[in-house]
Amino acid sequence: MDYIKTSKALEWVVIKLRIPWLGTAILIILGTLGTIFPLTLFYGVQLLFGTAAAFIALRLHGAIYGFTTLIAICALSVLFEGLVPDSLFMIGTHFIELIWMLGWQIRWRNGSIIKANAVFWVVMLLPVICYGYFMMGINLEELKYGYMHIAVTSMVNALIAGIVVDFWITTGEVKSKRTGTIPLRRIAFKYVVAFVVFVSLVLLSADSRRQLGQINNNILMNLKHAANAVVRDMNEQYLTDQNMQQSMERYHHLLDVNVIILGPNDKVIASGLDVLPVGERLDINKYRFLKPGVDSIQFHSGDAYYGDVLTHWKQASFLYGADMTTSTPYRVFVETNSANYYNRIEAIYLTTLQSLFIIFVVSMIVAAPLSRKVVSPLKRLTRMTGSLPRLLFRNGKMDWPTSHVTEVQILIGNLRKMADVLLEQFEQIRQDKLTLEDRVRERTKELKNSEEIKRAIIDSSIDAIIAVDSNGLIIEFNPEAERMFGLKREEVVLEKEAPSLFQGASCMEIKEMLNQCEYIRGKRHVIVEEISGIRRDGSVFPIEYKIVEIQLGNNETLYNLFIKDITERTRAEEDRVRHALALEELNAELFHEKVAIQEQRDISEHFIESVREGLIMSDHSGTITIVNRRIEEMFGLGNFLGRSIEDLAQAINTRILTSEFNLVEQTRAFLNGERAFVETEFIFNDVGKSVFSLYMKQMDVPGKKHGFLLVFRDRTEEERLNRMKNELISVVSHELRTPVATIMGYVELMMMYDLPASQRQEFMETISSEGARLSSLLDDVLDIQRLDNEGMTYHMTYVPLLELVEGVAEQWNMTSIQRIYVHAFNGDFFAYADQNRMIQVLHNLIGNAVKYSPGADRIDITLWEEKEWLCLDVRDYGIGIPENAQDMLFKKFYRVDNSGHRQIGGTGLGLYISRKIVEDHQGTLTFISAQDKGSTFKVRLPKQDELF
Repeated sequence: MDYIKTSKALEWVVIKLRIPWLGTAILIILGTLGTIFPLTLFYGVQLLFGTAAAFIALRLHGAIYGFTTLIAICALSVLFEGLVPDSLFMIGTHFIELIWMLGWQIRWRNGSIIKANAVFWVVMLLPVICYGYFMMGINLEELKYGYMHIAVTSMVNALIAGIVVDFWITTGEVKSKRTGTIPLRRIAFKYVVAFVVFVSLVLLSADSRRQLGQINNNILMNLKHAANAVVRDMNEQYLTDQNMQQSMERYHHLLDVNVIILGPNDKVIASGLDVLPVGERLDINKYRFLKPGVDSIQFHSGDAYYGDVLTHWKQASFLYGADMTTSTPYRVFVETNSANYYNRIEAIYLTTLQSLFIIFVVSMIVAAPLSRKVVSPLKRLTRMTGSLPRLLFRNGKMDWPTSHVTEVQILIGNLRKMADVLLEQFEQIRQDKLTLEDRVRERTKELKNSEEIKRAIIDSSIDAIIAVDSNGLIIEFNPEAERMFGLKREEVVLEKEAPSLFQGASCMEIKEMLNQCEYIRGKRHVIVEEISGIRRDGSVFPIEYKIVEIQLGNNETLYNLFIKDITERTRAEEDRVRHALALEELNAELFHEKVAIQEQRDISEHFIESVREGLIMSDHSGTITIVNRRIEEMFGLGNFLGRSIEDLAQAINTRILTSEFNLVEQTRAFLNGERAFVETEFIFNDVGKSVFSLYMKQMDVPGKKHGFLLVFRDRTEEERLNRMKNELISVVSHELRTPVATIMGYVELMMMYDLPASQRQEFMETISSEGARLSSLLDDVLDIQRLDNEGMTYHMTYVPLLELVEGVAEQWNMTSIQRIYVHAFNGDFFAYADQNRMIQVLHNLIGNAVKYSPGADRIDITLWEEKEWLCLDVRDYGIGIPENAQDMLFKKFYRVDNSGHRQIGGTGLGLYISRKIVEDHQGTLTFISAQDKGSTFKVRLPKQDELF
């Protein structure tokens, strides 16, 4: 399936690329990429694939598109890479090359691209060498290198273009319309050349890389030897500040290198290079590593262009930094130029490119006769098969060719056998023709007898038979049809004004019905219902009407009508229909009664399944007859319908924690008739230690033996609410009692005694503080009621979160012994929230941090922004939260056991209210804590992308 999809996608791409402007645009893009990102064979030698695109456009779409492609590729390359040396020379060369290719294409239409290109470079070899050497004075070796580099690159591009064009020619828009073919000789020639060139490129590139690597190792070894000698002299103090300059000249004379010594600030202390005066900084950045590694040479070639590789190497200098083994303040670098290695490097480049050029030309010269030798037997065989029919019918002899290629010789042998078989079949056909003529004469005689038999069958048929031709004329009307319709044969046969015989279906409707059927052995038929016949007197009678359409020769059609009078059968059918209707009415009544019973049963089952209590009903033998889904949800048991009530009681009883209650014993007492009613409660051993009430009652069903009903009711939530109510009353009464008692005590003192003004002011401040505490407690209780009833109202706006935090922290800094520090990192910290509720959350979190860190001296609040969240952490360094209390921390009225810190008060409502407020803002409130080390509460609020 993937192969089919890939093939279809490739065909679609090929079809689209046949549009000249679209194909040219794609070629320009690919050619530009092939020029900007060339294939590097080895250092400085690159294959650019831009001209391949120009060759393809020239061959497929014409001269305008070819030159347009070349101009566009050159312009884009200059735009992306800039105008480098020799760019204009290269562009001009490619234009001359393309003009040659155009002339070759005009002279030899559909000629080989690779041959045309190779001939061009062979022809241009001598003129270019002479012009460059004698006229322009270019060095002969550099001239040969430049010419061979361009020639090899262009011939590789021509080879690629030839392969792409051949693929394009043999791939048509529609497979049935693909008429483009390629001579086998060209295919063999091209792929032999391609194989040889590809293998040569790989091998010669690898060998050149190896030789350049050896030269690199030699340079490294020489420089490393010289560097070690300088370092050794420096370590043994043979090299001092007084003789440093004389030593530089000695090193240059003995080691043939330039030594550079740098001081602590990378300034030149001494140098064997005249271009580096003492005191100047050595710019290491202009050097680059020739071959990355541990002991790597740094390389610099001045202003030479990388593509002009011989000049690049000629101007090259190599720098090696010595490893300093002592704590000397100097750094030693050794530098040499490429004069000692240039001849070897030049020989590598010239040898490789000349070899590739010669291999290209020689492979084409060798591949031409080789491909001709392989293909010549096939060409002779092609000419011979063209004259095969003429030779066969004239009984001529054929001079079959031979070939030294095994597959071709097998093909010749198979064709020879096929020709022998065709000759034998031709003789057999000639004999069969003579035999067929004799059989035709006999068959004519048999048909005459068959016509008489057919007439006898038609006349004696008990069905009316009418034949109609394609013009609508009746050509056959048998005796039964005469009797059925009351008409004579002479009155209807071949009569254009024949009376109408049918009603109920038109001719067009019958033809449409026939068109929906398929031909089987040249025939198709259809049976027409709801049609009647018409007698001579105009009376109408029901008929069975079958029409058969027969395809004859010369595009003629014959219609045969087979008709039966079904008057008696119709009457019997009407009686059967009446009885069937009566039976249907009876069935409908029974069905309605059944539906009513089923509806009543469904209502009962829906009622049983919809109640919140678990229901079980058992018959007198203890078999469960009704059990609702609620039982499975309560006790986590399977379906016990149809099983014993004792099995269910045993399964539940194993997990009952109430010791004085035994469900199995109660069930057996009901089965034995010892009890008729039970109502009790028990605790079930599940995750939440659920509390269930049980109601058991004997059921009296008239006419049947008694069974009994079990009703289980889950009272866990009621118990939890009762506990919460008691906790609320306990906590609120305790927390209310303290501020009320304080207020009443101070009021009585003020009423009983005439106190000084300062003491009265102190008492009034205490009363106000306790009143605010009382008001805060009442607000918390009211907030819980609003949050639980989803009645909390939020006034949302964009709130500066950092300002709120700093304001609340400043309020607590005035009253708490701990110092509260606020840290804010990247962000503007605007939250879409209710400002008052956010202040309430901050007070709760900071107040808890203050209360639960009595021995600490600081509290840290940190704000930052993440991709989708505003983050706020409140960290204290107090007593922490035990692990067994962390899961219950956000429950209402829950307070951590502070047996060692009795002075810490609270209602256990602050964290519950804070978390509900944060979650209503689509945020989260979590915490991490370590006992005796402190806690960190984390608030995450959604970040708004835009502020309105």
